[in-house]
Amino acid sequence: MPASLLARKIERWFARNQRRFPWRKTYDPYQVWVSEVMAQQTRMEVVLAYFERFLKRFPTLQALAKADDDDVTAAWSGLGYYRRARMLRDGARAVCARFDGAIPRDVEALVEIPGIGRYTAGAIASIAFDERAPIVDGNVARVLARLFADESQPWERATELVHAAKSPRDLNQGLMEIGALVCKPGKPLCHACPLRDDCAAFATNRVDAFPSPKKKPATRQLRIALYLVTDRRGRVLMRRESGPLMNAMFHLPHGDTSLLTAAPIAVSPKELLGTFRHTVTNRRIEFEVFSATAKRTAGFAWIDPASDFPHPSYVRKALRLAGIEGQRPLFARP
Repeated sequence: MPASLLARKIERWFARNQRRFPWRKTYDPYQVWVSEVMAQQTRMEVVLAYFERFLKRFPTLQALAKADDDDVTAAWSGLGYYRRARMLRDGARAVCARFDGAIPRDVEALVEIPGIGRYTAGAIASIAFDERAPIVDGNVARVLARLFADESQPWERATELVHAAKSPRDLNQGLMEIGALVCKPGKPLCHACPLRDDCAAFATNRVDAFPSPKKKPATRQLRIALYLVTDRRGRVLMRRESGPLMNAMFHLPHGDTSLLTAAPIAVSPKELLGTFRHTVTNRRIEFEVFSATAKRTAGFAWIDPASDFPHPSYVRKALRLAGIEGQRPLFARP
């Protein structure tokens, strides 16, 4: 089928079936950018829980550009992959410095901004500005691989479709929505797919063969002790960690280096308060939370749990387990 007819099917389907996301109300370039960064490696239902509150905290690109690392990571607490937040802020600063605060509309200029690669540039250009820029994320790659029974040329096929579209904005979002809602990885809803009659994989009963399976990193099972040390003012002993995971955030003292690189603290555990499970990348962790006293506190800080301090979501879970709610963090996962 000609690319123009495929594009029309996708655009018409999107017009009838699109999900109502807040950034689709105006297609403001800053909001589109934030949504795309949040959606990287994160389920959309989780993004929705954070997006509008993040915009209340940083309503404009200029407001985000002025934020320091702690402001940004505190606002991102719970979303994970915190480097995304700092790169987003760095990109906002670059737009203010190099483009007079206006996000550019063409891909060539967008990829010059820190943190924006080929996919994100195409998403901003096409979704915010309706430019003819292709995009290929996991959902789009899967739809195209099945549609053509060939996963070798996703960018070329995406380019052909977007240049044949009436609305690049609707075409690209339609491809992503079909991948998210219909052409799913495990159980595709082929009966509801607008491209079923044109799908080479469906016609040859090979839908499950595309895309070819990729080897996933082995899951690591860990058990880590966390120590809750408090002072008379109700402050909690924490340390700002550095390393490949959750860098520059405050963590509770711990008894293992499998997750964090800093040496464990010397403590005297008193009572097991409880356990909870948590996932960090390919690590499946059972945390044990103990009340404790510390033998030394050098290198640590006393943190008011009601303050807006940057922390990973497992820290909040541990505090809640211990009955220390403090102030509900602005971006706590429901």
